[in-house]
Amino acid sequence: MTRVFISYSRADEVFARRLATDLDRLGADVWIDVDDIPPGVNWSTAIQQGLDTCDALVLVISPDALTSKNVEDEWQYVRDEGKPIIPLLWRPVPRLHFQLRRIQYVDFHRQPYETALEQLRARLFDAAMPAPAAPVTGAITPVTARQIASLRELSAHRDTVRGVTFSPDGALLATCSDDKTVRLWHTGQRRRIRALIGHEKPVNAVAFSPDGTLLASASDDRTVRLWDVKRRFCMTALRGHTGRVIGLAWHPGGERLISWGEESALRTWDVRARRQVAEMAGVSGFAGYSVAGSFATLHEGGGRVCLWMRAQERPLLDEALPAPAHCLALSPDGALLAVGFSEEGLLLIGASGQSLARVYYADYNANCVRGLAFSPDGALLAAASLDGGLRLWKTEILATGGSTRAWRALHEHEGGLTAVTFSADGSLLATASHDGTARLWGVRG
Repeated sequence: MTRVFISYSRADEVFARRLATDLDRLGADVWIDVDDIPPGVNWSTAIQQGLDTCDALVLVISPDALTSKNVEDEWQYVRDEGKPIIPLLWRPVPRLHFQLRRIQYVDFHRQPYETALEQLRARLFDAAMPAPAAPVTGAITPVTARQIASLRELSAHRDTVRGVTFSPDGALLATCSDDKTVRLWHTGQRRRIRALIGHEKPVNAVAFSPDGTLLASASDDRTVRLWDVKRRFCMTALRGHTGRVIGLAWHPGGERLISWGEESALRTWDVRARRQVAEMAGVSGFAGYSVAGSFATLHEGGGRVCLWMRAQERPLLDEALPAPAHCLALSPDGALLAVGFSEEGLLLIGASGQSLARVYYADYNANCVRGLAFSPDGALLAAASLDGGLRLWKTEILATGGSTRAWRALHEHEGGLTAVTFSADGSLLATASHDGTARLWGVRG
């Protein structure tokens, strides 16, 4: 049992929050209303969804809880569904409901908190261990790409999922959404951790620091937030953008964070000092860094692309594009640039500026490219499009003027895609979609 619904009276909220945090730390997938019902969402509908998807209900017993009609409705519903109820005695009550007397409770009132917590952990995890994750064998390569399949749908957001990113070790996936939240998921066990709540408007991008200790998020609320990954709280909000913030990237050393937005300005932040240290005007997109330290930028509303080396004042490449670009990806070796157009498919460009391949479809939505990513070894290029398609090409075939037909095309999402990314070891892919879900993809064993 890993999906846990915490039922409690508002008078016991401090204890319930502490319990949720500790159960989350121990590996439970916790649902608690104060964290999992965003502003504007119908309360009763959200409670119903939480109850329907839980594996067990943890009932915080107190005098206020036993007189709460909402609390009784919750545990009675779970009981009627035949799911386990684990009562916790938090504050003594004169008399228990007769149906609850038959269930052994965990005593948080008389016992030390940590002792009772360990008993609760044993009740939750020893009763039923989570199902094993779908096996994944090796990296996603041109050889194994034909065996790529959807491993898991990640559904917890209540609106379009805008961004996905893996932690450097691949153990975590972060997602962000128009529902104003950021969520963390364990990739190995295919489960979510908890929502990170703080942004006031839709969140467009997320990025882990190179050491995995920090997570950055960018939002329509004109801020970039930095989150402590281990403790899962917001450390600070970086302010300076004058419009929506739509993209993020970390400097390889981790001491600098780069953000860009609709005001067409690329801002560089000193993470430790929590202040802006540089700005490049006229930039609408960014991709980097290659092994050699190069990076790429979009300019003039996506009408031009530039390739740079750090510390150089002039770009190595400055090329006009045939259509407005929406996204950009730089190959790991810095030799190739992939440009995804808003409505005109995608283009592969060499580092010297030569056009190597143009991919264009008859279907309008297939040409609306919303995300691009090279595999860690650069052998594959993945594209996410508005028609809901995840497409992969062999980079070598595209770069040498071969067929532009996708090596693999996958359609599992029910809505258009918004982003795609590879894990650092190349064993997993993640996509985000307008259907409110993210998906993990890999090679099944």
